[in-house]
Amino acid sequence: MANPRNAASLGELKELMGDAKTFFLVNYQGLSAGELNKLRAKLRAVGAQLLVAKNTLINVILKDHGADEFGEILSGPTALVLIGNDPVAPAKVLTDFAKDNPKELPAAKGGRLQGKLVVAEELKRIAKLPARDQLLSELLGVLQAPLQQLVGVLEGPQRNIVGVLQNYSDKLKEEN
Repeated sequence: MANPRNAASLGELKELMGDAKTFFLVNYQGLSAGELNKLRAKLRAVGAQLLVAKNTLINVILKDHGADEFGEILSGPTALVLIGNDPVAPAKVLTDFAKDNPKELPAAKGGRLQGKLVVAEELKRIAKLPARDQLLSELLGVLQAPLQQLVGVLEGPQRNIVGVLQNYSDKLKEEN
């Protein structure tokens, strides 16, 4: 029979994981409890959540979500970082926290980004991307540029007609 505490933890992890398609796995061994709490607070501020659980429980949860390729990664202390809508901000928090930490922790192990496998090195590349809001504003700018040009082109003949009529009016006034 399964340990009741593990069964309860498994149920809680399943609920927290929900239908998350983006998560990262990190090694946190060497972080003090205070540092881990600071990291949790920073991740919470950007819409992510850091969960520490036994590797066997994390493995069961990941297999339930169709992510069974993490068997080898799940060795040693592993924390599961659940990501909300923006994967860039939590990746930046993790990499910045590791840069500021003398032991360079937490160390990325891998994860999934929108359902696709991500290796540890890719987490650093994700962290270098602009934030989601910035990407959306850049996209909006790209989409607006042709429309603004079209408006300019459509306004051109009207401006020309007004200019021609004004010149003709001035010429008529001079002749009188």
